[in-house]
Amino acid sequence: MYQLCRHIKTNGQRCQSPALLGSAYCYFHSRVHTLTKAKSSAWDDIKLPLLEDSASIQVAISQIMSAFLSSRLDARHTGLLLYALQIASQNIDRASSCDDSEIVHSMTVNGEGDELAPEKEICEPEEEDEKLTTAEPA
Repeated sequence: MYQLCRHIKTNGQRCQSPALLGSAYCYFHSRVHTLTKAKSSAWDDIKLPLLEDSASIQVAISQIMSAFLSSRLDARHTGLLLYALQIASQNIDRASSCDDSEIVHSMTVNGEGDELAPEKEICEPEEEDEKLTTAEPA
């Protein structure tokens, strides 16, 4: 058995990757949360979501346009960010559907302010070898 990553995507789905031992997150999201804690940019007041699905890209577009209209971003930087979002939108998997069982219906907030999905353990499927050895001969 293993724990699922507790990261909640912008669209409300939880990450389906296994969490690292002793961590609430998978390898990818553990690194992302660590990197976002370090503030080193002049744009720190513009909080763009992690670009992992179409919902997060839509939120990012709205935030960039809001920053541009309120003069927190100039036209050059706005254009560069929108171009990056165009590339990100071409890279997302449009075939992935939103399964209701993956939607997070409750969450907790840790001491660092991160929103976490409830803990969930997954039983590993049986190995193919075990299935073959337990099958009756034909």
